[in-house]
Amino acid sequence: MAVRDKSATIDRSGIVQLHLSVAKQCSVEIREPRDTLTLSRRKNGVNLDLIEDNPNFTGLKTAQTIPWGTIRALGPEGLRILYRVRTGSDVTLVPEFEFED
Repeated sequence: MAVRDKSATIDRSGIVQLHLSVAKQCSVEIREPRDTLTLSRRKNGVNLDLIEDNPNFTGLKTAQTIPWGTIRALGPEGLRILYRVRTGSDVTLVPEFEFED
């Protein structure tokens, strides 16, 4: 459905919501800064889960976004994040920037 490049800045709480999805699969991949953030997901509007496998990429399947799901980043205040969001049929659940320098 969509591929968007976005940016966000972490606020005083140390957390920024990168994407909110309602009944659509989605993925978020950090472009910059790599390997410095902690990603978390809130699935089904309740369950919070920290991403440990790849600190630069995570996704939510459609069932995990009913009624809603979010992907958030945790890091130091003021850090600017560049990231890519994929939604709907454009979600591959495979990192795109894995091998970039």
